[in-house]
Amino acid sequence: MRTPYHDSFERNIGIFTKEEQELLRNSTVAVAGVGGVGGMLVERLVRLGIGNIKITDPGTFEKSNFNRQLGSSVRTNGLQKAEVVGEMVQDINPEAKIVYDINGITNQQDAARFVAGADLVLDEMDYGAWKESIYLQRAARKQGIYYCFAGAIGFGALVANFEPNGITLEEYNGLEADQNLEPLQNIVVAIEKVLPVYPSYINTAMDNQMLQEIIAGLRPVPTCAIGVGLASMMAASTAVNIILRRKEIIKAPQYVYLDLLDQLTIIGTV
Repeated sequence: MRTPYHDSFERNIGIFTKEEQELLRNSTVAVAGVGGVGGMLVERLVRLGIGNIKITDPGTFEKSNFNRQLGSSVRTNGLQKAEVVGEMVQDINPEAKIVYDINGITNQQDAARFVAGADLVLDEMDYGAWKESIYLQRAARKQGIYYCFAGAIGFGALVANFEPNGITLEEYNGLEADQNLEPLQNIVVAIEKVLPVYPSYINTAMDNQMLQEIIAGLRPVPTCAIGVGLASMMAASTAVNIILRRKEIIKAPQYVYLDLLDQLTIIGTV
């Protein structure tokens, strides 16, 4: 029996088989953070036909988001990102089960609740949320699912995929493994872990003082719509590949980096 779902996603057939489209329809993907990369990522996942999506983000839209974030506009300024994005993508596929909350990830219990029932988790929380990201990856490992993150870097993007029995996020970032995170106020991650490939054009636009302020968390990371869009597509693509197992999954400590302006494609290792 033909349903509105089939009408909406029939153009996917030929890229996906009907059986693969059903796998996407019955899959659950959890996305933590729906700002620049995360909001566009959720839209890509819905348009690919993912039938179940969990969203969490405690943030609200502000004017500085206008340059890149899905759902950010004069009308939505000050509104909850998770609510705006959740309602937008629900309109794309009313049959999809979109579950969103504005709580975010603050501890290990939050992370466990968020990943429960998911087939994979995508981390798009803000730069510097190291503790929250570790909570999320630990919860994914315990559930036996992939944890992935994608980040925008100028006109480029980086994606890393962590299999449940592979390297931990602490190891990837050069941090002490299995430490108690609760009493820690600040976690410092070396810049080469965050930015293993340095775009050539950044040198002309960012001075050393700006870079040091970013590393210290005193100013937000510069970002634009191009890198954010690329990162969202790379993350959506890796999610589909994890679900369908079309190609070999490139796993951490390896990462995939693309830059549209520098015209680079790199598979590197931190």
